[in-house]
Amino acid sequence: MALIHVLDEVTINKIAAGEVVERPASVIKELLENSLDAGATSIEVEIADGGTSYMRVTDNGSGMTEEDARLAVLRHATSKIKSVDDLFDIASLGFRGEALASIASVSHFSLTTRKVDQELGTQILIDGGKFTDCLPFGAQPGTTIEVRDLFFNTPARRKFLKTERTEGAKIQDIVGKLALSNPHVAFKLINNDTVSIVVPGNGNLMDTVSALYGYKVSDDIFPIAYESEGITIHGVVSKPTLLKSSRIWQTIVVNNRVISDKAITKAIDNAYHALLPKGGYPLVLLTISVPPASVDINVHPRKSEVKFEDDKPVFKAVYHAVLQALQNPLQQGQGQNSWDERNTTETASPDSITTAVSYDKSFTKQGLEKLNDIDIWAPAQPSINQGYERPTVSSIAREKTEDFVQKLRTEGYEAPKRTTYEQSSWVESGDFNNSFVPKSYTTEDKEKFRQLANNLHQQQLPVNTTGLLPLGQVASCYILAKKGDNLYIIDQHAAHERIRYDALCKSAEAIPMQDLLIPQYIEANEEELIIVEEQADTLVNLGFQVVQGGPTQLKIEGLPIDLVESKGEEILRYVFSLLKDFQEPTKAQLRHEMLAYASCRGAIKAGHNLNTYQMTVLIEDLFHTDKPYVCPHGRPTIIKFTPEELGKLFLRS
Repeated sequence: MALIHVLDEVTINKIAAGEVVERPASVIKELLENSLDAGATSIEVEIADGGTSYMRVTDNGSGMTEEDARLAVLRHATSKIKSVDDLFDIASLGFRGEALASIASVSHFSLTTRKVDQELGTQILIDGGKFTDCLPFGAQPGTTIEVRDLFFNTPARRKFLKTERTEGAKIQDIVGKLALSNPHVAFKLINNDTVSIVVPGNGNLMDTVSALYGYKVSDDIFPIAYESEGITIHGVVSKPTLLKSSRIWQTIVVNNRVISDKAITKAIDNAYHALLPKGGYPLVLLTISVPPASVDINVHPRKSEVKFEDDKPVFKAVYHAVLQALQNPLQQGQGQNSWDERNTTETASPDSITTAVSYDKSFTKQGLEKLNDIDIWAPAQPSINQGYERPTVSSIAREKTEDFVQKLRTEGYEAPKRTTYEQSSWVESGDFNNSFVPKSYTTEDKEKFRQLANNLHQQQLPVNTTGLLPLGQVASCYILAKKGDNLYIIDQHAAHERIRYDALCKSAEAIPMQDLLIPQYIEANEEELIIVEEQADTLVNLGFQVVQGGPTQLKIEGLPIDLVESKGEEILRYVFSLLKDFQEPTKAQLRHEMLAYASCRGAIKAGHNLNTYQMTVLIEDLFHTDKPYVCPHGRPTIIKFTPEELGKLFLRS
């Protein structure tokens, strides 16, 4: 008897279903792509229990005849390709002819369809891969597919599904991304009798983005229109201030197909460069069109990845498109040809940086400094009014200032003599009768200052057990101290990080929690709602008491002790990012990461001026920690210079 035998059709279909149908979201994706290939302009999706018990996709596409409907549910039956040559020039979303047969093999399946020129439609019923019936059926033009009890005959596969909320969120993500890639199509998603997505389908991408992510988002996004070397890119990117803790708001579409691609996401990250904090991801939607022959979409069973013939031009185009949108959001569509080629190697001047980002007041000084690191800039656009030189703000201000000064001089005004002093020295001196004391101060004000000065003089420095004597600050960031003949430089932020981290670590295994008198309500996406539901115990161990406070809100009832309430939301979202990034994080990993982040957010920053008392306390507290020489992130807190090392720096033999 032969050991090798041919599998029956039912088993073949179930194996194929394992490649195509991973979860309910996979079913919805395949059915939606079929609807789009059929030319639908309106698609309605309804699910129940995360799609495990019921899914329905209804479209107004071209529909099918009875003959085509019977063939559509067979394996490898498709209208998209006819021969192997067609695989190298695919313009449709579906082409393998496996989806319907695979879905029908692991569910109770029904297909109802009708062409617009027919009086009656056709309904086909399939039960676990077995054809049940085909009968005439009254229906609207288009196609409706219903899938009930997914994986009812493969319980092992059903066991690996996540919670209903998680599966529902995956479906919502798929519908949203396909809506973004097809703004001309109206989408509607009904989840457990609740409408969760409605997009207009009017062809306006901004309207689609607003419908999915909220109308406030439209104020913080810039359009993209770019073309180079046969590659066209359209879409939107957000300001660096609009961030999520994951790439959930990033959608990449290649030839109308939603995909994931590491090279493209890397190009996006490079374009934003140092504008983003660690773990922050902006909203990005890129619709990329390339010649069909230059991309292979037949490399993944679920068509979620593609392979470019050469991904370097794509990487370059994406990088320039995103960068150009960030620098010149109101001047899109010129393409690479309008760029000054010299700017690809030269660094922009500070003046050009200010011009490039003057459209957005939300950029901080630090943000401008970070933009200066980017080595590719678009040239300034020529003035529309040629021959007319607009007066600058500085020239106008200079003229007004000169007029004002001249007027004061003619009226006999004489400026007072300039006096310089340090406010702290004036207060501590107790001399409040000198000529430089503002005349607006009353006798009562001066008495208060005398009391303040007495308090300062009476303030006792803490007992110095380290032997380190603080000398002062440099750049309001580093503390200079000496011990014997040695010089020490202490990073005040890193030192305070270590102090705060050790204080939090002295808690028990579970971080102690403080109940909030007034709970905080924050907006949350579906992924964050799922984390709160599934990881409640983990969050409590980290010191967070969080519950769902509304359809799209979270209610923070408790925060870790020694955590400033205003930082609660920021650190909680950081914890969410850790729970999403780590597949199975240990409590120790989460606890260390969260405490390190919390200690950093609450620590003294660079730019904070410290007096002698504060510097002494900081040094004392630092050397009472377990690891005083490194911060929780592994950076040094203190650097020591011996006389010999200083001598070498000054070239002393």
